[in-house]
Amino acid sequence: MMPQCYKTTTPWCRLRFFSVPRRCRVTRACSASGAQASTQRPLVIATRGSRLAQEQTRQVQQLLLAAAQLRDQSLELSTLAIDTAGDTSPSASLRSLGSGAFTEALDHAVLERRADMAVHSLKDCPATLAEGLVLAACLPRADPRDVLVANEAKSLGELVPGSQVGTSSTRRAAQIRHAFPYLQVIQLRGNVEARLERIKSGEISATVLSLAGLQRLGCEHVASKVLSVDEMVPAACQGAVGVVCREDDAWVIQLLSSISHRSTFLEVSAERACLSALLGSAEAGQAGQPFPDVAWGCNAKHDSDKATMDLDCFVSDLEGQELLRYTEYDRSVVDSKDAEALGSLYGNLLRMVAGGLGWLQV
Repeated sequence: MMPQCYKTTTPWCRLRFFSVPRRCRVTRACSASGAQASTQRPLVIATRGSRLAQEQTRQVQQLLLAAAQLRDQSLELSTLAIDTAGDTSPSASLRSLGSGAFTEALDHAVLERRADMAVHSLKDCPATLAEGLVLAACLPRADPRDVLVANEAKSLGELVPGSQVGTSSTRRAAQIRHAFPYLQVIQLRGNVEARLERIKSGEISATVLSLAGLQRLGCEHVASKVLSVDEMVPAACQGAVGVVCREDDAWVIQLLSSISHRSTFLEVSAERACLSALLGSAEAGQAGQPFPDVAWGCNAKHDSDKATMDLDCFVSDLEGQELLRYTEYDRSVVDSKDAEALGSLYGNLLRMVAGGLGWLQV
């Protein structure tokens, strides 16, 4: 059956479709040992210095050490904390910094062999990795949804007209403007703690944050409401942590494959393929290049029992005046090729629509 799509131009409707580092420091980590110790080299994990990044890296370390113990092997792990362009330019908009603002410096460390792998929040990664790198593992995905944090309101709809909602995400801003044109969306950057303080002080009325990020920091209790995917389409790969390594490092790839979560890997494969097709593979892969003047989101959900996947995605102008959204349900997906094909299909559809409206040059 051919898909049907419904295009809306009013702010109250949505289209739905049904069917080199600057400063770094090295920290030693623990090691696992067994009766038959491995003679392989010590491993260095590149990471950002933020609290959230350090927690994600700690999870990767624990999984690697546990897997080594099961094989009666030992691993010596250390971390290399690196400041990225996103960290050293806190006043710049993420749109101007472009793809890879939080990942490029870490990836360079891996390519230059100062580190053996890099831990990323995958929503920060370019859709196409730098040549010589491979996504070798994904941790089990956390909840990809967003949350509203507000002093008084329990939903975006409860905010009084003119309320200021702070976010650095054009994806969130476009969706808020589309559904609630009477709210003021303002630029808000900084770590989670700084953003929460601005809410607490009453400087702004509300913000929208990643539920996964709050959970990893142990402060999900601050959320006023968890926003459903229908209310707010998540960013591609939101809630997913990935580990990148050199594609010619067979030993590290083998280690990482032993801790990779299959359904998460399939979901991010679909979402990254969608993003790559929407932006164009060359453009999406060039870290440091500014993003095109569109907002987008993509979320896939894999059912391992039925070997099927749902995919939800949208593209809009930056002001959210016109938003086009497509959803696929129960598509058969048994491997990464199927997932990438599904993502590419809808990414190309979004690209054609955005190009036809003059949002992208195709």
